Amino acid sequence: MTIIKNIVIFVLGLTLFSCGNQQLDASKDLEERDSSNNTSKESSQEKDNSTENKSPLQVEVDNALRNESIDNYYKDIYNKERLVSSDDNKMLSITDSLFTDNPKTDVFYFIVFTKSMNGSDGFYSEALGESSFNFVTKNTETFVDYFNVAPKLTEKDMDNWAKYILGEIKITREGDEEKAIQELENILFNNIARKRKEYRPIIESLIEKIKNLDNKPHNG
Repeated sequence: MTIIKNIVIFVLGLTLFSCGNQQLDASKDLEERDSSNNTSKESSQEKDNSTENKSPLQVEVDNALRNESIDNYYKDIYNKERLVSSDDNKMLSITDSLFTDNPKTDVFYFIVFTKSMNGSDGFYSEALGESSFNFVTKNTETFVDYFNVAPKLTEKDMDNWAKYILGEIKITREGDEEKAIQELENILFNNIARKRKEYRPIIESLIEKIKNLDNKPHNG
């Protein structure tokens, strides 16, 4: 009888031990699944934050910043949001880059050019004026589109464009500025005549800034 009793106790022990292991295994599987789901959620959230929640133009800019073929000089200007002093050729290359026809980098170079207006002087300021005037008249739609939706651009940046465009007018049309500004206004509005309606207020703002600057009294 004692032997039978011991056998029964032994069998019950094995059964309880097996059930306990199964519960532990099930709990472990559940934890692993939860961990996997959390990792997937975190990865999905990281993807959302890194790409899906950004505008297409911001994604293009981010890609340009990671592009090793783009000179770090331009990236430095982008990050500092002002001109970084360098040799003449390097600085003038900023104005050349403004007219790139590469759709993957054009918005990046536009922002770099715009930010280089901060802290500029001397010969580079003259280059800025000429390039600004040429770009806004020949690439009007691109100009207004970027000031409509591109990242990092501010009202101060629009003030700077107005300043340098007027500077170019004063150099090339000295004494005839009012007429030149009116001609510029006609050209710009004609260039966007059949484009998106939200473009018009941007040109209106630019022209108003140019006119206000031209009407400011000159010291000395």
